[in-house]
Amino acid sequence: MLKFDENVYRENARLTFETREEIENIADDITKEGFTNIFFISVGGSISIMWPIQEMLKQLSDIPVFSEQAGEVILTGHRQLTKESIVVMASKSGDTKETVACAEWCKAQGFRTVSLVGTPGTPLGAASRWVIPNRAKNGVEFEYMQLFLLVFKLLYNANQFHHYKRFADQLESLPESLLKAKEKFEPVANDIAKNYHHEPYNIWIGGGEMWGEVYLFAMCILEEMQWVRTKAVSSSEFFHGTLELVEKDVPVFLVKGEGKRRVLDERVEKFCKQRTKKLIVIDTRDYELDGIDDEFRWILAPAISSALLVDRLARQYEKYTGHDLDTRRYYRQFAY
Repeated sequence: MLKFDENVYRENARLTFETREEIENIADDITKEGFTNIFFISVGGSISIMWPIQEMLKQLSDIPVFSEQAGEVILTGHRQLTKESIVVMASKSGDTKETVACAEWCKAQGFRTVSLVGTPGTPLGAASRWVIPNRAKNGVEFEYMQLFLLVFKLLYNANQFHHYKRFADQLESLPESLLKAKEKFEPVANDIAKNYHHEPYNIWIGGGEMWGEVYLFAMCILEEMQWVRTKAVSSSEFFHGTLELVEKDVPVFLVKGEGKRRVLDERVEKFCKQRTKKLIVIDTRDYELDGIDDEFRWILAPAISSALLVDRLARQYEKYTGHDLDTRRYYRQFAY
């Protein structure tokens, strides 16, 4: 696979799952202290991978859950955010400006924060009550795994996710399945990038648990890293505006999930099949998860999508555009 080292990937998987006990201990500490709600607060790609989990919790738990942009909540506050809340944050670099400022604000207010931090000794870790070390060198799926362990252990402790141990045990096999999924998707990713990297405009669609993934790939990969003009819209909102921009030569990318909202994806698919010659459907159901029970697939679908898009498709776009994924014009280039 293009720019991919299987040995490094497997090592990342090992390092990630090694944090299970540490994460579970943090969840137990939080449970002992008590909490009334959960706030996911971050920015960019970090908040986008929390949105799927928020959507899952709406269906699995009666614990109130909120997601907020770090740069906004410190300006407005939030009446439900109190000392009884648990705040979950993430930053691979550990120094994302808005996230660090919000973590420091939370600390000053006496709000408890648990953060996924990829770089030791960085400001986010210093401002957080608990720190989950994100030791994987790359791979958003590993961040998903850690968030799953934290959040679903909290639900288990609250008697709201009784299958936690079986789920967490099976989670260890997820990276091997994702490795096979990447291999299977590699030629597909090559064809997509080859055929569509030059398009002046793209529409990306997904819904429910997949919306964060669609947003992440459209904004953080195509826009930020490839300077490709995109429109990201949810499956439910597509029919209230964006549908008018679908023409026979407009590329439409639909990422289908596996939860109850899949019917909305299928509605979009039916409509677009009749109106564009460039409909590309990426369906997580096409990829096997060996050793994982079917009842957990809808939860893990965003991790499958991330393995395919953020990893494989991004690399193929880089190859065909000739634009390095690390090249930026503005982001972190100067103060703004």
